[in-house]
Amino acid sequence: MGSKKQVLKALAVAAGMVVAVQAAQAADRKIVILQALTGGAAFVGVPASEGMKFAAEELNAKGFLGADKIVVEVADSASARPQAMAAVTRYAADPSVLFILGPTTAPEAIPSAGVANDAKIGLKAMTNAVALLNAGPWGFISAQPPVITMPQLGDYAMDVAKVKSCATVRFTDNEAYVDLERIFVEHTEKRGMKIVDRSGIKQADSDFSTVATRIVAAKPDCVMLFTLGPSAANMAIQLKQAGLPANVKLIGQTGLSSPQLIQIGGAAVEGLVFNSDWTPGGNSPAGQAFANAYKAKTGKDADNWAALGYSYMTVVAHALKAAGPNPTRESLRDALAKTKDVPVVIGTGKYSYVNRIPTYGSTFLMVKDGKFVPAPQ
Repeated sequence: MGSKKQVLKALAVAAGMVVAVQAAQAADRKIVILQALTGGAAFVGVPASEGMKFAAEELNAKGFLGADKIVVEVADSASARPQAMAAVTRYAADPSVLFILGPTTAPEAIPSAGVANDAKIGLKAMTNAVALLNAGPWGFISAQPPVITMPQLGDYAMDVAKVKSCATVRFTDNEAYVDLERIFVEHTEKRGMKIVDRSGIKQADSDFSTVATRIVAAKPDCVMLFTLGPSAANMAIQLKQAGLPANVKLIGQTGLSSPQLIQIGGAAVEGLVFNSDWTPGGNSPAGQAFANAYKAKTGKDADNWAALGYSYMTVVAHALKAAGPNPTRESLRDALAKTKDVPVVIGTGKYSYVNRIPTYGSTFLMVKDGKFVPAPQ
């Protein structure tokens, strides 16, 4: 009897040791989500961070990394360069942090990339500003840069919207939007487009009456808006107040992919067209599944920024998996740089990096009856 008890005890001890070994083998893989949760870019940073968290939870539930788990910590860059840089410094000093997803905008991200490179920690910012890459090999952009998207937008304006002359409005204090406008103008002028006015505004501006009056006087076929959604909405309202004819087309880019465009702009933005990363509701089975699951979890429809955040976390998770069983900051960075055809819910559904520049395709949306719907192709 005593012998039987000893055997059972030994088996219990052995089982406990197995569990302990398995627990020791499982590891947390910590990713910091550094986004603008407050400040001017919060309408991007908040849904982006929610999409990132949702992706991490979903991947963990599916056992994507086996016994390992993606652990996230969310931090607020406050849409401010000093706070973003300080956060990167702080998290780079924590050896448990493998990677930083953020910051949100180019003004935050470009100097933060310099901090990340000095500290040798990977950083994948929301921006499409390729100037970020100049700091060194630890920084990645997430959105497709203007050299990819602006020729597509220019061709759409000329071949589908059939416009021959345009006025442009751009943010002058955000390098990404300066590049967008410049590359659009260069591409379309080569094709015969006439640019009748080029106006610069700042992200904090709200009175566009002088710019609007000048644009209306120039009599363009279209007004190209290289701004974020709230600014574009205010500009559209003031253009209409200045007498912009109803047949003049309003066209923009992915920065307009925000419910605030419609909430603020109302009737003034009806018919506005822009290139987008995400089709509301999804344009593929994977996209539709994400949209349904996100709505069930959060009670909110997934917007462009939530879909981007979800996709970007998915890309980082694939790099984590490719980096092997004991990923380091360096092996994760190297694996991310080799990203090829990772399934995502944005664009045409496949995300790749070439020289740390992402490609994933685009779609076009328009505002119709107060909603974003697919635009004519």
